[in-house]
Amino acid sequence: MKQEHDFDMESYINKRMLEITSLEDRRLFKEITEKLLLEINHYNQKAYRTLEQRILNEHKSQQNDFAIYLTLTDLNHYDATDTFMYPMVAEDVKRKYYDTAEIRKALDHNENIKLLTIFVKTTVTNIHKLMSSDRTFQGVLRTQKAEYKGTFRISRNERYMELVKELYYIFGVNYQPWMTVCEAYIAKMFEIFLCSAPQLSEKEEILEVTIDFEEFNDSVYYNMIPLWNLEKILEKTSTYPEACIDKVNYEHRIFSHRLKEDCEYLIMNTDKEITNIRRLNGDLLITCPLDNPCEWSLYQVNRRSGKEYYHYPVLSNQSKESFAGSLTEMYRRSIKTKAELARLMEAFSYDNYVVFKEFEILETAPEGLNACNYNMDGFILDEIRIGRSRQTLVLNFAAVEQGHYLNEDIMSFLVTQVQKIFPEYLCVGKLI
Repeated sequence: MKQEHDFDMESYINKRMLEITSLEDRRLFKEITEKLLLEINHYNQKAYRTLEQRILNEHKSQQNDFAIYLTLTDLNHYDATDTFMYPMVAEDVKRKYYDTAEIRKALDHNENIKLLTIFVKTTVTNIHKLMSSDRTFQGVLRTQKAEYKGTFRISRNERYMELVKELYYIFGVNYQPWMTVCEAYIAKMFEIFLCSAPQLSEKEEILEVTIDFEEFNDSVYYNMIPLWNLEKILEKTSTYPEACIDKVNYEHRIFSHRLKEDCEYLIMNTDKEITNIRRLNGDLLITCPLDNPCEWSLYQVNRRSGKEYYHYPVLSNQSKESFAGSLTEMYRRSIKTKAELARLMEAFSYDNYVVFKEFEILETAPEGLNACNYNMDGFILDEIRIGRSRQTLVLNFAAVEQGHYLNEDIMSFLVTQVQKIFPEYLCVGKLI
């Protein structure tokens, strides 16, 4: 909203007052205007500013209050005192222990056994090549007594993806619109399975596993931990639930002093029938049919202060806040021009990776683009789409730094945003 006004009432009155030649008339004019006109003008300006602020507050999108941040760290640099980012999987912070007896038992039954998790720091295209080859790798199991050659295979680590999928349903339970999570890091996490190895003695302890990933050797990192700004906490209803006016539901209150003041909370109890969630004077109020105090699982959504430092860039689904942007989100205004399409993608502040340039609509999908694209909302299967026969909307991007391992992931994130708005098209991205 514009804060400065072209018309200044006080200056106008002063100018008119100086035009009055009679001092008595000028004194009378000044007395009347100061007591009446200026007071009315000040009152109107104050009322206008109050109304303006109310409109801004009412139409302000709350989505950024639930923004999800992700980053990556290695086990040696993990900071357990960090109050912003937490491991997506708590067990990741523990040192890996290899159970020799369990490994022998699995191999005796011709079963593959998971040994470790790796991060492959490369592009989406290379990840696609790695996964489509269905290949095995040779490696070494080193014990305190000897070294044993083994055969290994790689599989995408779905555990982190499952957490994002669960988060989608948690957003629904909390009556919050879903915001696509930027999955760039977790899409590059893989599990390593041991397929075959010589018989190990149960008395031997595996100290180290080394694998030859051939052309991917320089891209593989061990002991990596994906982090996000969601902290799991448990809280019990602070007082006895109050019966609602409908005589069916009860309002469970969690006192504000049990919660962090500048954080929002997501109820994780998807098995409970929750009819309303609200905040009142800092207290968290949960409406449901349960008439007794119960324990609530919560995600505490931590906000970024900007002072945190991580070895890998922090990625998020937070968009820039603006009044026009809030109205667009509120009314779900359709995008009809290239400029509006560009503003949608520019709102996510990823222009240091890729920049939207142009789009084209084709009857069929171009070959080869599937290898560099993936839908970050691909797990959502209940969306209403307009048939299976769709034209293809190709979004062309220019890379700021050619060959950066996150370029195609960021492009996929932005294309996923566009796909939600254009269900009548099959949206794909292309780096030019």
